[in-house]
Amino acid sequence: MQRPDTSTLLLLAARKMATTPSCTDCCAALKVNYGGFMLKAAIVNLMNHFGYSITKKEYTGLSLYDDFPVESLNERRFYNIGAGSFSHPYWTNIDYHTPYYSNVQKHPFINYDLTELTPLPIESNVAEIVYSSHTIEHVSNEAVQNMLREAYRILKPGGYIRLTTPDASLEYDAYRSNDLKFWYWIDWYSRRGTWEKLYKVSLSGASVYQLFLHHFASQLSEIAIDDSPEKKYSDIEIKEILSKYSLAEALDYFTKKCKYNPLHPGNHMNWWNDNKLSSFLKEAGFSACYRSGYGQSKIPPLRDTHFFDNHPQISLFVEAIK
Repeated sequence: MQRPDTSTLLLLAARKMATTPSCTDCCAALKVNYGGFMLKAAIVNLMNHFGYSITKKEYTGLSLYDDFPVESLNERRFYNIGAGSFSHPYWTNIDYHTPYYSNVQKHPFINYDLTELTPLPIESNVAEIVYSSHTIEHVSNEAVQNMLREAYRILKPGGYIRLTTPDASLEYDAYRSNDLKFWYWIDWYSRRGTWEKLYKVSLSGASVYQLFLHHFASQLSEIAIDDSPEKKYSDIEIKEILSKYSLAEALDYFTKKCKYNPLHPGNHMNWWNDNKLSSFLKEAGFSACYRSGYGQSKIPPLRDTHFFDNHPQISLFVEAIK
């Protein structure tokens, strides 16, 4: 019997998946992973049936580090602040232990609380790269400034820092044009069993005002599950404040009313755009600051989107050199 090519096998697998029953609503949060697992299983079974075998090759991108000193590689002098589930053989994770994130903090990390404004437990002038993705929106200006000063201290001369965070300018444009599709997670957090631990309502019922506010001053939004502030802002109040002040003044108006809540460390309580982040980097001592793009770093390891630059649709990417 002639073996079909791989394109035919993929088509057969897709047809098999079309007859596979989907999860019930009570398993909605697992539906994507379940579907992906079933598709993989169908492909493997078909390939095995026709005499093919599949070998998984782990991707590490280690060749991107060939120009760095062996000592830096062995000592893992590449630091990811707010690392979460990140894991790489040359990198050291820095994160803060909390039950909220315990399900993703599976790898060893330096336990460090950004909100305490203390020095990083790392020597000066030893780091090759510092990276932080979607962390600085979770803490105050003071915490970010201390983090950037510490990053400057630990970096070698000529070392790089790369920061990614939600782009407040992009998000404001989406708010002004009532572009609800910008918040691409709405559909997911509209399914039963997905939104209840994060929001008071299904996001299908959230207004553009509340979606916008929640993503830079979470606890002030009416849809936030965090009840720590007494004052929540209505759609009318949000609109009035955004109309009354400049964008930076309006965003600061809200974020200054946010307080870090250790019970809800996933809250956003800060906003960033290119100008604000560049000014913070320069104050920390960095002289060369520039806007980057998804996978467009000036330093090879940070172009590796297997490990870096998540949430590209909504993100700001900025780099600086010591």
